[in-house]
Amino acid sequence: MSESTAAMLCRPCGQAAPGMSGTCPHCGSPLATAGPGATGPATPGHAVGGTATAGLGTAGGQVPAPASVPAQRAQPQPADVPAYRFAPARVASGPGLSRRSRLAIGVSGAVVVLAVAAFLVLRPAPPSPGGTVRDYFADLGRGDTAAALGLVDTGGETVTPASAPLLVPAALANAANRPTGATVTATRTEATGAGGNLTAVAVTYKAGGHPVAQVFEVVATGDKKTPYRLEQPFLYLTVESPEGLAATVNGIAVDADRLAQGTAAFPGAYQATTKGNALFAGATQNATYQPGTGGVRADIAFGQPALAPGAAQSVQAAAQQLLDANCVNAQVASYNYECPLRAPDDWYDQTTVWKITNYPQLQLSAGGPGRNEVAFSTSSPGTAGYTITYTDFDGATQTHTGTVPIDISGYAEIGDNGVIQLTLDY
Repeated sequence: MSESTAAMLCRPCGQAAPGMSGTCPHCGSPLATAGPGATGPATPGHAVGGTATAGLGTAGGQVPAPASVPAQRAQPQPADVPAYRFAPARVASGPGLSRRSRLAIGVSGAVVVLAVAAFLVLRPAPPSPGGTVRDYFADLGRGDTAAALGLVDTGGETVTPASAPLLVPAALANAANRPTGATVTATRTEATGAGGNLTAVAVTYKAGGHPVAQVFEVVATGDKKTPYRLEQPFLYLTVESPEGLAATVNGIAVDADRLAQGTAAFPGAYQATTKGNALFAGATQNATYQPGTGGVRADIAFGQPALAPGAAQSVQAAAQQLLDANCVNAQVASYNYECPLRAPDDWYDQTTVWKITNYPQLQLSAGGPGRNEVAFSTSSPGTAGYTITYTDFDGATQTHTGTVPIDISGYAEIGDNGVIQLTLDY
């Protein structure tokens, strides 16, 4: 039998090479083992004594043993024969990172973490009834009344200064009048008869520095852009001002009848101011929502206004002008009741000429709640001299003289022309 060709394992590349000497056909490295029949330590899978071992792996597959030589089971190696081992593969390390690069990478990572945390914390909350009420107060806090009205269910009606004179930016132009510190304290949702839901949202806030607690009703709209709207989230401000005195609210002129009936206003602080005149002093009163008043109302009642500082002098001057115009400056018959002075009735067609020597001194008193007039009366009587002239039956001219006290009383008010007018008691 001819000697079979043995195969051995190339140590540098680990591939099976035919033969026992020469160079490896795979990597060109010299084979370290002698040819067939060489003695010495053998490794598993190598030919020993010219006998081929079956089943060695090669790059192209296994190398079979020659058919004339039966394959033999690999024999265990003696303990003193070291087994061949391959060195573990190593990955060459690249250039190391500089301290600055490591710091930049660390900072970048921290920024990413903070950005993610900020997104989780600051991302907008989903729409809700409570959130809609908070948005409403946020708009009012900026004085953006248009945005606040955009969250209100107006029933399709357009809000105008004519229909709602206080639902305008000027009403909250002063930041001190805007609500602050709004906090939603509770919500309660109930089903409505129409198959929808109505949510009551309890809110606390401050207006004019005073704490206020108020409940708002919120309805779902089914609109993705504005999923919730507030139902009548206003105060209803009423102002009872003295008749004839113009009033403004937060600087806005409002018709007195509308104020008396009540007009809608945003949550906030309001100042009603009456404009004074020659008889009455102007006044200012503050108001905001007052719980327990029956509905969401803020009421102002001025009552009887105080007299203007110069009211007594103005009425005194008006009384003297009345006496001069109706008694002194023309000869009048004794039955002319425009003159409050009375002379004796000496003759049916007599004429009377007056000369006032002392004007009466007047005192004023309130005319009563809700009245725009001032009562006056004489505190110190005046005196007037008269001269009566007539012609008797004989055709003779008769003249009589004398004096009378002047004691007058009545009411003073401001006419449409802005001038004090007196009405005398007779």
